[in-house]
Amino acid sequence: MFLAGKLVATFAEETRLLRQGFHCIAGVDEVGRGPLAGPVLAGAVVLDALADLPFYPYLRDSKALSALQRERLNEAIRRDAMAAATGSASPEEIAELGIVGATKQAMRRAVAALALRPDHLLIDAVPLPEAGVPFRAIIKGDALCRSIAAASIIAKVERDHLMESLDQQYPGYGFAQHKGYPTPEHLACLAKLGPCLIHRRGFAPVDSLFEPNKNTKPTVEQELGLSAEEAVAGFLERRGYAVLARNYRCPWGEVDVVARDATGVVAFVEVKARRSLRMGTPTEAVTRQKARRLVLTAQDFLQRYGLQQAEWRIDVVSVRLGHDGKPVAFEHLVNAVEEQG
Repeated sequence: MFLAGKLVATFAEETRLLRQGFHCIAGVDEVGRGPLAGPVLAGAVVLDALADLPFYPYLRDSKALSALQRERLNEAIRRDAMAAATGSASPEEIAELGIVGATKQAMRRAVAALALRPDHLLIDAVPLPEAGVPFRAIIKGDALCRSIAAASIIAKVERDHLMESLDQQYPGYGFAQHKGYPTPEHLACLAKLGPCLIHRRGFAPVDSLFEPNKNTKPTVEQELGLSAEEAVAGFLERRGYAVLARNYRCPWGEVDVVARDATGVVAFVEVKARRSLRMGTPTEAVTRQKARRLVLTAQDFLQRYGLQQAEWRIDVVSVRLGHDGKPVAFEHLVNAVEEQG
């Protein structure tokens, strides 16, 4: 069933603990601390160290195995382990807790999800007193200890599958290939498309795009655009709208203002600043391609904030600028983009 390989991991640690009177020993490991996108994921596995199962000799650090070997071992572990479970921490939790705190959160969740309550943990490198269970953190434990190796395998397979699924949700980044790690291809796509919802705040290559260089002086055109957007937000509020977001950005595009009107309809507002009609009407500036991007951006916002059931539309607000560049008049075109499919 498996390709031959050199035996690396053993049951030495599990056997030592069994002799000390422990009965249910779980190996714990994580994957995904280094990527720029996606969750960190942990596995927890309880193996019968006294059994002689055919896949045991092939257990090792998941990074030392091919994808096919990991898939086959994952099937065997899930089928024959005494207990196996995973836990994860989201990109939002990584931003809030830091990668170490989020890793521990994922590990605690994996242990809590086990069908059996372990009385001792063997963990790859990370101390985990928060689990409330005796533990030993072992440097390079995934290469030395079979239970930890098994945990690393099921975590790696599950996270890879998840990133392949997220590649369908957020196309263009290549998540199915690089799994969120900072490969040159990923960094190029990130620079081109900007961060998406599963990219990690607090990681330097991502934050540099979330937070533009404050020392870079905006162009005159950018300053006029920002001034117009701020003026439109105030204009909408005076008309009874509640502004939900400004400059909402996702892989599909960007919308200037998101606001909810008095009836509860969510309006995605494209702001167009004009000095004269010689620059074209506001609706003419919204090309078919731009309209499609606005629709996709609106759908992304609604999904992210759990507003899928809300009524929504896309508006355009034209801002006429005076000679001094300040807004002097507004024209609100409601439902300016009708094609929302």
